[in-house]
Amino acid sequence: MEYTKAVKLHRKLGHIGRELASARGMRPHRRHEEDADRGMRRPFAEDGMPRRPEHCRKRGHGPRMLPRERILLILAGAPEDGIHQKDIAEQIRINPSSLSEAIDKLESDGYVVRDVDPEDRRSTKIRLTEKGSARACEVEDMHKERMEKLFANLTDEEQDQLLTLLDKAFPDPED
Repeated sequence: MEYTKAVKLHRKLGHIGRELASARGMRPHRRHEEDADRGMRRPFAEDGMPRRPEHCRKRGHGPRMLPRERILLILAGAPEDGIHQKDIAEQIRINPSSLSEAIDKLESDGYVVRDVDPEDRRSTKIRLTEKGSARACEVEDMHKERMEKLFANLTDEEQDQLLTLLDKAFPDPED
């Protein structure tokens, strides 16, 4: 999967947010049971994604990516023989039972299939069908379009500068 500058910026900023939260000793995907007991709204939804502020929902700031869509994008970048469910759960920071439900739905819709892992018959690998690959391409295009709009106020040169500065300040452990 090839990323545009806007998508790279978005990914880098997400990485930085997680790094900063970690440096402050925060666990951004932890459920805040104490807050819920006091009647406060949890800052994160059940899928681990941040809840969108009320004003964003009312003004139509655009939909956030659903776990199903994120799963399709992960599978699109996975090897042809598929990926283990545990690896998907780690990448999208979702608990395995919620992931199972999402994969069941994707399977019933014909987007994915489960195959027994030939190297370990106790585990299964998830892979995209042709229909799933087509949908993953649509989702990727929508995601790229959203990211382009997000950084539309920056010129191409400014996006390059921002990416360079962010890479310098927060080197990516994968690089």
